[in-house]
Amino acid sequence: MTAGGAVPIRNDLALPDQGHLLAALDALVAASDPVRRCLAGVDSGQFRHPDGRIDRFDGVALTRAQLALVMHLSGRCPTPLTIETGFGLGTSASIIMGTRDQRREAFEHIAFDPWGLPDNRGAVVESYLMERFGPRFRLMRVRSEVGLGQLIGERGTGLVGLAHIDGCHHFENVMTDFVLADLLCAVGGFIVMHDASYAAIQTAIRYIDGNRPDYAIAHLAAPNMTVLQKRGNDTREWDAFTPFAVPDRRDWTPVD
Repeated sequence: MTAGGAVPIRNDLALPDQGHLLAALDALVAASDPVRRCLAGVDSGQFRHPDGRIDRFDGVALTRAQLALVMHLSGRCPTPLTIETGFGLGTSASIIMGTRDQRREAFEHIAFDPWGLPDNRGAVVESYLMERFGPRFRLMRVRSEVGLGQLIGERGTGLVGLAHIDGCHHFENVMTDFVLADLLCAVGGFIVMHDASYAAIQTAIRYIDGNRPDYAIAHLAAPNMTVLQKRGNDTREWDAFTPFAVPDRRDWTPVD
């Protein structure tokens, strides 16, 4: 087993710096009610529905820096369809759809999350997004490996412009989400890996780094998030495999 820091993960995908991304996110607040409510929830710890209902925003809400990165990628999404594994408190969904709606783009967003959060947290945000976006938003209460496979069977491949992977964090689940998201992802599209500093997710990223030259990588482009952009089709031989460094860390031990 090789220590995770021994071999750097490549960074060959250029993205704007964090300051520019945060400024663009702040500018979007005035134009988008979903973005405004989402960021108000992140700042205050409470998401407020227009009818007065409240969701507690603690524990799993994305940070402003992470949401600014998601906003940037949403604005450069090459297809109408976006997906995510894990809905949580709906922060990423709010930013993805708020950004695309403000740009007057045709879009559809599907989230896969079989369990939700304890105490029914996230339900108020879900209700708001359903009311706001109607059939353009679906939250599927199925395991991501099942739902993504069904989506491929129903619609085919190469249709997704942005996939946010933040579901089950076991290594095999992260890899399964990536494999299926890769099939769904259009050339030019993006796959975002959340919690990229932790061992299981970083192991998947290291595999992609060493074995998928068809992807450009911006590793830790925002704190704890790594972006992959599909630059072409997978042209490897059927038996191709390149050994890769494995982080020598356990569970939720972050990178140093």
